[in-house]
Amino acid sequence: STIFRLHLLPMAALLMTLLLVVGSASAAKFNASSAYQTCITTPASCTILNLASSSLSGTLPSELGTITRLTDIRLSSNQLTGTLPSELGALTGLTYLDIPFNQLTGTVPSELGTLTLVTSLGLYSNQLTGTLPSQLGALASVTWMWFSSNQLRGTLPSELAALTRASSLLFCNNAGLCGDIPAGVTLN
Repeated sequence: STIFRLHLLPMAALLMTLLLVVGSASAAKFNASSAYQTCITTPASCTILNLASSSLSGTLPSELGTITRLTDIRLSSNQLTGTLPSELGALTGLTYLDIPFNQLTGTVPSELGTLTLVTSLGLYSNQLTGTLPSQLGALASVTWMWFSSNQLRGTLPSELAALTRASSLLFCNNAGLCGDIPAGVTLN
């Protein structure tokens, strides 16, 4: 797997670096290893995007959804703001999506329900609002899904009963979210 790790660049610079060729001013901020260079020159070949605890700020670019070989996105513990792009739903090979401890706002895109290979989905400790989309029940491979510590409202969708592989579902600390874990989900 090609690993792409970046330090101290705002999200807009990340996108520009992904789209520009090596030799740009932004590229100088990357580690010079061949894995990093591969991701800079051919972002379509990147499979792992690990930017956890990298002091990133700004919004997630919708163009992230065009890097369709991504299997793993880790963006925890940054200062990301704005909404989750619905284009993330185009990453149908994604198995790990972890973007907690940021300041993301807005609703959870229903398009995340197309990520049927996702085993781990962590969007906790943000400022997400609205209801959980019923389409999340299509994530048949999910083993853990954490949405705790947001501002979600409404009831848990009954479609979550289809998450029979789930061993950890966390929805606590959402003042307006209520309901039981749907029947059919057994937690170990």
